Amino acid sequence: MNTAKRQDAEQRRLWLDESQLRYHVDQFERPYRSTVHLGRFLAGLPLHGGEALDIACGAGSNIYYLSHVMPGFHWTGIDLAGDMLFPIAREKFADAGIDVTLVSGDLFELDRVLARQRFDLVISTQTLSWLPDHERALCQALRVTRGWLVVSSLFTELDVDTECLVYDHTIVPELPPYHMNVYSLNRMRSFCEGHGCHEFRSEPFDIDIDLPRPESGGLGSYTERLADGRRLQFTGPVHLPWRFIAARMGD
Repeated sequence: MNTAKRQDAEQRRLWLDESQLRYHVDQFERPYRSTVHLGRFLAGLPLHGGEALDIACGAGSNIYYLSHVMPGFHWTGIDLAGDMLFPIAREKFADAGIDVTLVSGDLFELDRVLARQRFDLVISTQTLSWLPDHERALCQALRVTRGWLVVSSLFTELDVDTECLVYDHTIVPELPPYHMNVYSLNRMRSFCEGHGCHEFRSEPFDIDIDLPRPESGGLGSYTERLADGRRLQFTGPVHLPWRFIAARMGD
């Protein structure tokens, strides 16, 4: 097996492991602060409803929250682990009377899986920095966007990209390493513009609550306070410089 295929196989094993699923389900009851901030960021964009897509939507909890705070969109969610997660999602959406389309599929094959459908709003949260081939995924996301593509990921204002592999030895049996890559914001802007982006916006996500270190001693988001009161987010030894970016496609 060549290197690229081995990486894809390892990532699939990581994403489909049951240890990853609880995160996607918990926030149906209480949205994470990142999801609330996403709603605020979207409220600052000139959006007028239409067709919306959530790439790597998990169990659909972002869609569930956004359907309540910004109505006017019909949502489609796609996730590789849909066969495991969507039975939970469909029950939640049915109880809330929300019409949503859920598709089990690969984010690297959006054109094929979605039959070349285009969307007025596309979101991808907490995914891009975890991919070994983020440009291939970003190309697919830009291609299915006819309005705004909104991404939350790890970005730096330096002209530097950082590739990081993180191993969590507290998980038994141990899973493949996590990619936690930090991308240059300037390079990301140039990449989007090179693929037809007409407007690019960005905004940092500074969390507004304290998060304790995980008792396991493994991965899990926690915060450290600065002297000025701001909070930095970490997981394990890795700093997480979260930002939202928005790229406007089309005319």
